[in-house]
Amino acid sequence: MSKNCNINEQILWIGCYESDFEFNNKVKKGYNLASAQIAQKNLIMGIEENSKLIFDSINGSVLPPFPYYKDKKVDRYCWSHTAGAEDVSVGFKNIKYINRILCKHAMLKEAKKWISSKYRGGELKIFVYSMRSAPMATANYIKKRIPNAQIILIVTDLPKYMDLKQNWLKSLLKSIDWLTIKSLQKSVDNYIIYAEQMSKYLQIKDDKWILMEGCYSHDYLEEDNLNKDKEKVKSIFYSGTLSMQYGIGLLIDTFMTIEDKNIELWLAGSGNAVDYIKKCSLIDKRIKYYGLIPREKSIALERKCYLLINMRVPDNEVSKFSFPSKLFEYLTSGNPVLSFPLEGIPKEYYDYMLIIKNKEDLKDTIIKAFSMDIGERIYLTERAKKFIYNEKNYVKQCKRICDFIWKR
Repeated sequence: MSKNCNINEQILWIGCYESDFEFNNKVKKGYNLASAQIAQKNLIMGIEENSKLIFDSINGSVLPPFPYYKDKKVDRYCWSHTAGAEDVSVGFKNIKYINRILCKHAMLKEAKKWISSKYRGGELKIFVYSMRSAPMATANYIKKRIPNAQIILIVTDLPKYMDLKQNWLKSLLKSIDWLTIKSLQKSVDNYIIYAEQMSKYLQIKDDKWILMEGCYSHDYLEEDNLNKDKEKVKSIFYSGTLSMQYGIGLLIDTFMTIEDKNIELWLAGSGNAVDYIKKCSLIDKRIKYYGLIPREKSIALERKCYLLINMRVPDNEVSKFSFPSKLFEYLTSGNPVLSFPLEGIPKEYYDYMLIIKNKEDLKDTIIKAFSMDIGERIYLTERAKKFIYNEKNYVKQCKRICDFIWKR
């Protein structure tokens, strides 16, 4: 037991965490938040290991509405992520425009049950994953009934930038939701933020936040794919949000000016750039679009390609307020990683990537990356892996969180 924790203290996780079985089941039906699942698993493991306490958790799945997600009704289910833990993912009707509201009401009911059946009367710390109204309202409900409870909000992204595909109605609902979130923010005691600029945007006092851009844990999927196919293809790979605002159009246009006919561009994911990708792939057969793919295939492509690129551009406002969690996978892939210098990426990462100075430099940086000699390539990629393994592992990163929360 940590010297700052006592036997009566409890910790509660409120987010969108799933059991491995249920997560894989939901992926088959149209759920695609693998990054959130991995991030929560790492944070829960790391905080439990450092605090010597065990989380219970209340979760609400962040699903696309029916029929984009196959089920119109989401069933409640319970599991235990470790011995002594009680985890629940709430059930709700997955109806367009109101599924988030129905999920929130279900989470509030679970919170009431947790207080009556699980709360032992001592100190309580509530970790809330992501700045969404459903988990924040659930934490706020508990704090109203347990006034000494401490709420720690983990801000991975700002709500303004969480969904770039909005019609006028969804945009209106999101604006209303933001007012709710700002009101709920008043009950938050401390923050874990993923980008330093978030503190200014959210007007958080300096002593109330810590910068922690995420964490890494060794993944059997990554190891399997490292050993599966060691033959590289002369290609550059990007996976994630395929948004014109992120610079996907710039990447494609630049790539098409590269004369080497043996270099390929691989893209995977979804977003408003998909139509443009498909159109350009008909013109330039070197462009390969894989669509939405499972994480195993994405990792396999990360290992099989020759270069990886983090495609966000500095003049896009979102780059100031988010850390691209994909960098953990990229930097441990054994392949060089290209990236623009972004405010959301701490400068310590720059030593382990190939930095694209500006948009005009993109083509030259790609060409130079392909021409790296083997010794230079190995030196860069081995240093990158060691940096992530040693400095950004989930135990070390979560120790910083625990030291901050328990004021060691």
